[in-house]
Amino acid sequence: MFPSNPAQRTVFAAILFVFLITLFRLIYCTHLELVPDEAYYWEWSKHLDACYRDKGPAVAWTIAAGTALAGDTVFGVRWLGVLLAAGTAWQLFVLARRLFDASVGLVVLLVASIIPILAVGSIVMTIDSLSVFFWAWGANLAWTALQSNRKRDWALLGFAIGCGFLAKFTNLVQMASVFLYLLCTPSKRRLIVSSGTVLMSFVFALCATPILYWNVVNHWPNARALASRSSLDVGFHVQPMQTLKFLEGQALVISPLLYIGLIVAIIGLWIYRSQEDRIRFLLCDFFPIYACFTFFSLNAAGQPNWTAPSLIAGTILLVVFWRELLARSRWWRIPAGVALTLALTETVILHDTTWLHLNPRKDPLQRAKGWEDLAAHAQKWQTQTGADFIIGNHYSVASILSFYLPGHPTAYTPSSSTIDNQYGLWPGYQVGPGTAAIFVTYEEKPNAVPAVLQQEFKHVTFLEQFFTTQDGRPVRQFQIYLCTNRD
Repeated sequence: MFPSNPAQRTVFAAILFVFLITLFRLIYCTHLELVPDEAYYWEWSKHLDACYRDKGPAVAWTIAAGTALAGDTVFGVRWLGVLLAAGTAWQLFVLARRLFDASVGLVVLLVASIIPILAVGSIVMTIDSLSVFFWAWGANLAWTALQSNRKRDWALLGFAIGCGFLAKFTNLVQMASVFLYLLCTPSKRRLIVSSGTVLMSFVFALCATPILYWNVVNHWPNARALASRSSLDVGFHVQPMQTLKFLEGQALVISPLLYIGLIVAIIGLWIYRSQEDRIRFLLCDFFPIYACFTFFSLNAAGQPNWTAPSLIAGTILLVVFWRELLARSRWWRIPAGVALTLALTETVILHDTTWLHLNPRKDPLQRAKGWEDLAAHAQKWQTQTGADFIIGNHYSVASILSFYLPGHPTAYTPSSSTIDNQYGLWPGYQVGPGTAAIFVTYEEKPNAVPAVLQQEFKHVTFLEQFFTTQDGRPVRQFQIYLCTNRD
């Protein structure tokens, strides 16, 4: 029976919305081919380990579970990511309802569903699927632990942050958010060093043990990877244009007008309402991670998705600020409506760009198109030449080929003395008399075949240059070479 109580009706509406949008995503998620990162993590799931060169192990463990139940298919890779997105949505609604009321929670849920990075991220299986879910759960657990100070709640908070850390190292920053809130709240400062925070830290450390163990055994490749991704391996240099690039990326993935609204909301609430406990809590959950990547953007812009967990608190702050402003002044309703309409339009377009007939280089879905066609070309040449295996010029190409080639054979990257990705830690190909390999690359420069392949093989022959296609339209240009030691 439909609830008669208004608050209960709002909760029912939230449950129904999450159910329907999740059902849509489960159906839609097979509409797009895998993006390279998904194929790369799928490859990890076939080599289960305590950690990996680039990230923690949680994404590989999750994909392994998904494909064990649904097979090595696009759906098998993604369906648990869709369910994690449903969990994130529900945690976001619950947090907003606890801090304010159910109607705020419902609006937050609806707004989050049209923010491009959150909407599109809900149909793929990447580290962000896990990271954002555990951040949202951690925010709820943090509020509970901070109010109750029960050891059980602190332990659960440490577990949530630890699980998030197993997916993405960024989630460690949520612990800094907790301590920042304690520091900024005079009545809570006694808890900075307490049995609760010690227990939280201990449980987190237990969760992080696989990563620590793996790094010790493998001589800390994660540290080198983090330095490389943040460009700290070449030093720190203040470059204002990189910060502008970072801000531009944030505006694009959040939607430009919503991003402006978010910044205004953060500043406004910080100035006028930070004395409110619930507002202070949300600001403390938002600031550390956003400030961290804004600081690093002074050196290198980084990827727009790195700040995604900040949108848990950020979306609530956005809705709270503007909802109250709209209630006081109707003049803001038109720009607010335009901002929401623009975000919704972007999100709808990002689900299918085929009808726009965009230049491939400007298609935001390019990374999820043309891979089956690429695998068909590679398979054709391997069959015709009798090559023993296939090499991709980049880990993304090798991973995509491994996934889309019939039977999921192992594809490789060129031999290297440095460990630039996970392939450098796995057994590579063996070259001997009579060995032949197909080399697939998207590099268009004249010396597209790496020197190492020219050294390992006697003959390197150009076979084909082509554009992969999808729905009859070109996607990306590739070249295929035959590398052989046959006479």
